Amino acid sequence: MDKQTIIEEIQATYPSLRDRHPLLMASAVLPTAPVKEVAALVFDRAQRFRSSIAFWAHPLCGKSSCIYALQKLAPIQCPGSAFVIYEPSSKDMAAEGALIEDLLSIIDFEPRVLRSLAGKREQLLRALYAMSVAGRHLFLVVDEAQNLHVKDLGWLKRIVNWLNTREVKVTVILFGQSQLCTMHQRFMAEMPDLTIRFMAELVEFRSLQDADDLRVVLKSCDDETEYPRGSGWSYTQYLWPNAHANGFRLASCATDLYDAFRSQSAGAVDHEGISMQWVAETLMLVGQDGESSEFGGMTIPREAWERAIVDSGYRSRTPAVLAATAMGRARTRRQP
Repeated sequence: MDKQTIIEEIQATYPSLRDRHPLLMASAVLPTAPVKEVAALVFDRAQRFRSSIAFWAHPLCGKSSCIYALQKLAPIQCPGSAFVIYEPSSKDMAAEGALIEDLLSIIDFEPRVLRSLAGKREQLLRALYAMSVAGRHLFLVVDEAQNLHVKDLGWLKRIVNWLNTREVKVTVILFGQSQLCTMHQRFMAEMPDLTIRFMAELVEFRSLQDADDLRVVLKSCDDETEYPRGSGWSYTQYLWPNAHANGFRLASCATDLYDAFRSQSAGAVDHEGISMQWVAETLMLVGQDGESSEFGGMTIPREAWERAIVDSGYRSRTPAVLAATAMGRARTRRQP
């Protein structure tokens, strides 16, 4: 029995397996060109004993998927390293005790948390050291970093310094929305040394810009993915086994997909790019539509891409720049 027949039988026998296909759930973490660019920067900086880098992005650009990808890559690039993701909540006042308790919760600290600030601080430092000691490296990611207060940076500096004195490398990575740029300017006026320490590099995590960027995404579905785990079958091969056997690859659709997005945005993609969310939604809908016909076994017509883009709700989106402006205005109105 050949591989394609096996796939078809599995699809027929275990429909729930197909339903949980990452593309059909719009949950696939794909190595996009922007993710690869971020990973290259992060792991280059991670060679240093102490390093920090900050990224800002418009909403829906895929920064959560990027963080997940970094988490998967870290033990490969830096064996034995620890990886902690901290998401500060939006709050009016900074409190070291609250930050410490949040971090202890994130790393699943089991002993009873001490009541004194000094005790909590010691518990956190010892716990982070225990996590990091095998590889002598800690990656600390701060998601939604625009919610940080300048005092938070001071407390993070204390953590980094303590670990450094014990021969543990620390790489701090900040991810935030566009307000991170404004925050950077404000922090530079208040605490330039801390700001330079953690945000000397402030880089845009960009959206997908052109057909080449889309081709990287689609090619990963053809060559760099696997479903089910251990099968050796790519996302494309599992969804469209007959077409795949006849040479079909999603990467060949990159230009049609880009042109479809461009058409449905009235050309707006030329200046705002395409957020990964809409690509994921479109791939999900195309995958569902092509379940029975496999589009003749050879190709996905541009009309199918355009129909999926429309059905995804893409045309009713708020453009990234307008969304960021509106969020910034709302945040300003909340300030006392």
